[in-house]
Amino acid sequence: MSIPFRKLGLGGGGVKGILHVGALQELSKYQRLEFPDGIYGVSIGSVIATYVGFGLPMDNTILYLMNKYLTFEKAIPNLNVKDFTTMFSSKGLFSMDSFRTAIIDMFNEVGVDIKTKTLSDAKMPLYIIASNITKGVPTIFSKNTPVLDAIACSCCIPGLFKPQELYGQLYIDGGLMVPSLGKIVPDGLVISLYKKGTIQITPEKLKKIDAITYIRMLEHMSMFQYHENLKTDLTVLIQYPKLVGESDLSKFDIEDVIKTGKDTLRGFLISKGLLEESAESIN
Repeated sequence: MSIPFRKLGLGGGGVKGILHVGALQELSKYQRLEFPDGIYGVSIGSVIATYVGFGLPMDNTILYLMNKYLTFEKAIPNLNVKDFTTMFSSKGLFSMDSFRTAIIDMFNEVGVDIKTKTLSDAKMPLYIIASNITKGVPTIFSKNTPVLDAIACSCCIPGLFKPQELYGQLYIDGGLMVPSLGKIVPDGLVISLYKKGTIQITPEKLKKIDAITYIRMLEHMSMFQYHENLKTDLTVLIQYPKLVGESDLSKFDIEDVIKTGKDTLRGFLISKGLLEESAESIN
C-alpha cells in the first residue's frame, strides 16, 4: 500500500473525533481525500466519514460545525425524572431526536440535505458500521440505506440512547462490536482513537471508586486491548492526554489537539516509509 490510499476507516471515540480532523487535514497535504474503494466510519467516525464522502472540504469549517452541533448539550436533551422512570423499559435515557436534528442542521449549513440522502448518494463508496443486537453481529450499512438512519444507529450509545430500530432490527453504537476497523478495512488506512495507558484496579482502589468509574475503567481496559490486538500495519493510533469521549472541548487547546492529530499521522507515514521527512505537500 502506498499514498494515495484508496480506502479509509475512521474509528469511534465521541468528541475525540476532533483528532480525525487533524489527521485528515494532514493527509490532505499528500493526497486528495478521495477514496474510490470506500470510506468506512463507526460512531463519530461515521459522521466524519459522511462529511468526507459527500466531498465536503476538510478545513476549519468542520471544526466550527462539530463545536456547534456535536456537543452533548446540543445532541442530548435536558434530563428529567421521567427519563429515569422509563429508562429500564426503553433501555435508554433518551430518544435520538435531538441528535438527528443536530446532524441535519450541521449538514444543512454546508448545503447537504442529509435527511433525504442515502449512502449511495455520496461521491465515493460510503459504509457505516453499527452493532446489530437483534442478530448479535456488526452490520455494515451501504447503498440505499438512509444516511441519517445509518449514522443514528452507529452513534447510539448504549444506556444513553434508546436502541434504534431499522428494517425490523435493533442497533446500537458500532463501537460495541467494532472498536477497531482493522479487520473490516485490512488493506486501507485506519485511524483509531484511543486512550493509551495501563489501568490497574487494586483492592484499595476498588473500595474508593464508584460503580460508574469502575465500569468505565473496565471498558477502557477492553478497548485498549482491542486497539492493540486488532491493529494492522496501516492502523494509526491517535490519542491526546486526558481527552475522552465525553470531554468538554472548551477546556482543551483545540489547536494543540488538531496539531497532535496532524503530527501523529505524519509521523506514522514516515515510520512506514510512505513519506520522506522532507516531503512537501501537494497543491
